[in-house]
Amino acid sequence: MGVPEQTEITGEKPVSRRKARRKVFEILFEFFQRPGADIHDLLHRTFEEHAFGPEDEGEGLVIGDITGSNREFVENITLLVAERFEMIDHMLENYPHEWKFERMGMPEKSILRMALCELLFTDTPFKIVINEALDLSKIYGEAESNRFLNGILGSIIRDIDQLKEKLDIAP
Repeated sequence: MGVPEQTEITGEKPVSRRKARRKVFEILFEFFQRPGADIHDLLHRTFEEHAFGPEDEGEGLVIGDITGSNREFVENITLLVAERFEMIDHMLENYPHEWKFERMGMPEKSILRMALCELLFTDTPFKIVINEALDLSKIYGEAESNRFLNGILGSIIRDIDQLKEKLDIAP
């Protein structure tokens, strides 16, 4: 397998699906941190303005061109979470038994929201969704939050068919 070619627009290499998930996290984190932010403006900045420079990757920000299926993935998951976060949060409130959902940190909430959307609305294998969510929590979450999120996501997986049925989504 060869190295991805650079794109003509920015000279950046296309990002992987893993980095696309990180970009979804970045967009959603900003969206929920800035009340009144427009999700479409954030997506526009991500895809059209290339607002971040090469030095930003070291700070955890994803740089590179998000194209093709990865761009579609970023748009779909970001919009699903932004447009349905109240419903998603209502579902997630049932899972952290020893801690109230609203008391969780913003990184953990964002990770859970995007993981639940991916579990409900895509055909991505559960194991990949969980592993990627745990990797995000190691980068952006509090120490040991990955163990906490793993337990919540495991419970969601056990209930996923019931959750899909409530939303009238085919299993």
